[in-house]
Amino acid sequence: MQTPYEVLEVDETASDEAIKKAYLRKVREFPPERDAEAFRRVRAAFESIETDKRRREYRLFHCEPLDPSTLLKLIPKPSGRLERPDAAALIGALLEGAPNDLADPAARR
Repeated sequence: MQTPYEVLEVDETASDEAIKKAYLRKVREFPPERDAEAFRRVRAAFESIETDKRRREYRLFHCEPLDPSTLLKLIPKPSGRLERPDAAALIGALLEGAPNDLADPAARR
């Protein structure tokens, strides 16, 4: 299946003006009365990337998704073995910056 950029024979970084010129050139090449199917393909391609907003939507919704294994390769691996913190260290980290009466249970009495 061809992308709209391939149908119109333009680069993905083409400007609105370049896309419009390519569309008009293709319409002259494939007028609807001579080749209706090709005209529909050209028209649909132009409508999907006509403006900057539509090009962003096309990139967001119509590009092929990445393979999950490729995504997993992008996640950095930790260097070395991760250490599990003990309960006292976790409680200390949670209470750090807490009001004094919460940090010191004896102060609440």
